[in-house]
Amino acid sequence: MEYETEEQQVEALKSWWAENGKAVIAGVFIGVAVIGGWSLWTGYVENKTVAASDAFSESLEAVNSSDIDTALLRADEAQDNNPGHLYASYAAMTAARAAVENGDLEEAAKRLEWVSENAPQDDVRLLAKVRLARVQGSLGDAAAGLSTLPKSYPESFTALVEEARGDLHVYAGDEEAARVAYQAAVDAESSANPEGLTMKMNELAQPSDASDDSESTS
Repeated sequence: MEYETEEQQVEALKSWWAENGKAVIAGVFIGVAVIGGWSLWTGYVENKTVAASDAFSESLEAVNSSDIDTALLRADEAQDNNPGHLYASYAAMTAARAAVENGDLEEAAKRLEWVSENAPQDDVRLLAKVRLARVQGSLGDAAAGLSTLPKSYPESFTALVEEARGDLHVYAGDEEAARVAYQAAVDAESSANPEGLTMKMNELAQPSDASDDSESTS
């Protein structure tokens, strides 16, 4: 619309402002609040991440210094204060390693179980389950360890899972099942220790070979 005089323009502006001014002001305040709220939120998240990262770093340093109590304490802080952060899971796994080195397998199992349930990434939860299964086997409960092992996993985890399965079958006295698992680990593209797996398979074969030799000489 074109206005013939400046007074008409002023009157039109006044009329528009009367109708829309409150909405404009509200929009400005909402925009400022959103920006300010987002800044506060991102700052909060960053602080949480830094805190979790620091707890993990300190727990790792403590383990490397054989300060088991400090490692466990820092992991507790990360798990309690920042349970959803990946660094909290790392701290808990570091604490589990410290507990194993200190001979406290029950403590290690507790930490690894927490990670297997709370880690924000699938691969970290899978790794925790494999380590937990091994600890359970070392505690004398191979059946629990076999049950804990992940039922499904990416190809990259095959060697890790199947070698652990083989070790647990050895604990349980099922050598044939152990051979099958070890062979699956050897055949996996992700296998990083084929020589070690072959040695384990050869060790399983020795008792039967020895009995065959004794029968042939009798």
